[in-house]
Amino acid sequence: MQQIDFDQLRDSTQYTHGSFIERVDLLRVDATRRLNPIQQKKLGQFFTPLPTANLLASMFNISHSSIRFLDAGAGIGSLLAAFVWRVCQLDKKPEYLSITAYEIDPKLLDYLADTLKMCASECQRVGIHFTAEIFPEDFIEAAVNMLEFSLISPSWQKFDCAILNPPYQKIQSSSQYRQKLSQIKIETSNLYTAFLWLTSCLLVPNGQLVAITPRSFCNGFYFKKFRKAFLEDMHFQKVHIFELRHQTFKDDDVLQENIIFHAVKAKSQDQKVEIISVLPDILWTISSKVPG
Repeated sequence: MQQIDFDQLRDSTQYTHGSFIERVDLLRVDATRRLNPIQQKKLGQFFTPLPTANLLASMFNISHSSIRFLDAGAGIGSLLAAFVWRVCQLDKKPEYLSITAYEIDPKLLDYLADTLKMCASECQRVGIHFTAEIFPEDFIEAAVNMLEFSLISPSWQKFDCAILNPPYQKIQSSSQYRQKLSQIKIETSNLYTAFLWLTSCLLVPNGQLVAITPRSFCNGFYFKKFRKAFLEDMHFQKVHIFELRHQTFKDDDVLQENIIFHAVKAKSQDQKVEIISVLPDILWTISSKVPG
């Protein structure tokens, strides 16, 4: 765990709210240029551009006075920074914001620390008490250990909100990940669904999850177990569909079909889901019934 000393903020982190989020995006661009393509593919790393990060952050319903926030694959911190920026613009701001960030790539930890320092400075400017911790470790292993510990310690604290741009990579049947996940009876074929499944388990009742993922989990045999388990606990409220494959991660030439969704950890009383579909110059929103 890496503790951030927020009492020793550097002068360079004293930004206005506009330049703060833009500076974080410059860190993303710089980090992307320095990535080893082989390592990037191995870890499934695709950082979230500023417009997409802001879109994810806009989906949260923020009403609590105290928020425990999780970013399970933080990268340089683009998504958590977008959330902080959003929270700092609210008329009724939370009094406390605590961020837990996981990042396995040691080359990104300095970027992430700088982002969190800027987040701290911005929260300090608007009167929000801010704390953060960086865990430079594998989220899957850490989450499995936490969930096993929670069985013997019911008072263990979970998260109110979580945001995710998880790694996209198949899990081989003989891999350590498959063995680790089986300890808590999770069976899935891709890292991104493992991240979603684990994160949903780490939320408090009525906790919120906003994620950008491939849309492949929505149908097909390979993700059937994941869908069944996920939808037993989580209720989709919004789904944002990109009509063009290159819209989401155009800086990285990714042609994956992605969606963004907002889900709440609660049994659904109302089966209506807001579907948002985007064409290049058109945005419209409709409500539709999800089949039971």
